[in-house]
Formats: sequence, structure tokens, C-alpha cells
Amino acid sequence: MFAQHWLHVVQFQWDTVSQPNNWLTLIFCILLFLFTLILITFRRKLLLISRALFSQRHFSLIQREGKVLEDRISPFVFLFDILTITTGLVMFCSTYLSRALSKLPFIAYIGIFFALLLAAYILKLLCNELYANLFGRAKERTAINQYKFIFMTDFAVILFPMLVVIHYMGIRALYYVITVILIALFSVWFYRLMKINSTGRHRFHFFLYFCTLEILPWLLLLKVLLII
Repeated sequence: MFAQHWLHVVQFQWDTVSQPNNWLTLIFCILLFLFTLILITFRRKLLLISRALFSQRHFSLIQREGKVLEDRISPFVFLFDILTITTGLVMFCSTYLSRALSKLPFIAYIGIFFALLLAAYILKLLCNELYANLFGRAKERTAINQYKFIFMTDFAVILFPMLVVIHYMGIRALYYVITVILIALFSVWFYRLMKINSTGRHRFHFFLYFCTLEILPWLLLLKVLLII
């Protein structure tokens, strides 16, 4: 059948073949397990959290039932939030900054980014304590921490399925959707913080707090990422 045909052999291009990322699949399985555990044991409060950022009534219900940060399932929700945001950040950098993340294995950058985000979150909590003590905002401290936790949880719950679709279906345009969602959630979160600090005398204090103690940790994190 091939007597009068020549088959041209070319060098195989490994770059054109999609390589499976087993570490990322494992992380998705861990996130799915955590999310399932949260839904089973924390479903009602998770629904309240998803609405509390947009509705003062639902936020009041959460406060009435007890501090959400002191719930037994909260550490698992926090782990899900940080790990999901870390995975999204590493996936984004691996796609658009692949040369910068080629020195170490994928799982190593997951660990590095996870540690950096955890350190940034702890630093922001300490900054919140500093703000509350300096300007007499002890009553608002708990509400600010709760809104921060709610903002992270809402974003992580929305982000997780989008990351799965991006990885397994290759729809990178979803990164733009994620950016829009992040900006929208951040705007609502900032508005809620401004409502907590609604008096004119405290608005200036809040402006100083937000510009220096809220934004500065993320600038430091960005500086570390650029060094890496």
C-alpha cells in the first residue's frame, strides 16, 4: 500500500503535547474533599457566608449565631480558602510567567505560595489588632476579621470550579472572569469596611489603616514573588 509513497519522519515535538500534572490533580482532590466536608457539616453557615458580604441581614444572622471564626469547621474552611487561592495563583503564574516558575517543581511553588499567603494573612490580622488598639476600634475588630474571612471564602468557592475548568478544558479566558469577580468582591468588601468605620473622625483613621496595613502586606508579598 505504501510502495509509491514516502513517509516523512520529523522530530517529535514534546512541547506540543499536553503533559499531565499529577500534583495539581492531587490538590484538586484534596480541595474537593475539603469542600465536601464543609458542605456536609457547615452547609447552612456556608450559605449565610456566601450572602453575608452582600447582605447586612445575613451578616447579622452570622453574628447572632456566634463568631464564625470560632466554629469548629472554620480551620477547614480557612485551609480550603488559602489552598484554593494558592493554586489559582500558581496556575496563573505557570501560564503567563512560565519562565519565572521553571526553576523548582510545581509542588514546591504551591508550598512557597501557600506559606507566603498564610504569612500575609497572619500579618494582616496583627495589623488589624494594631489598628484596633491605636484608634480605639476594639468593637469593630471582630467584624473586620469576619468580613475578611467571608471575602476569602466567597472568592475561593467561586474560584475552585473555574480552576478545574481551566486546567482540564484549557479555557484560559476564565482568568479574565476571575479578575472581574475578584474586583467586584473586593469593592463590596471595601464598602462594608467603610460602613463599619462610617463616622467622619474614624474615616481618616481607616484610610491610614487601609493604605498602610492592608495594602502594604500584599505589596511585600508581590516583592517576594518578583524576587523568586
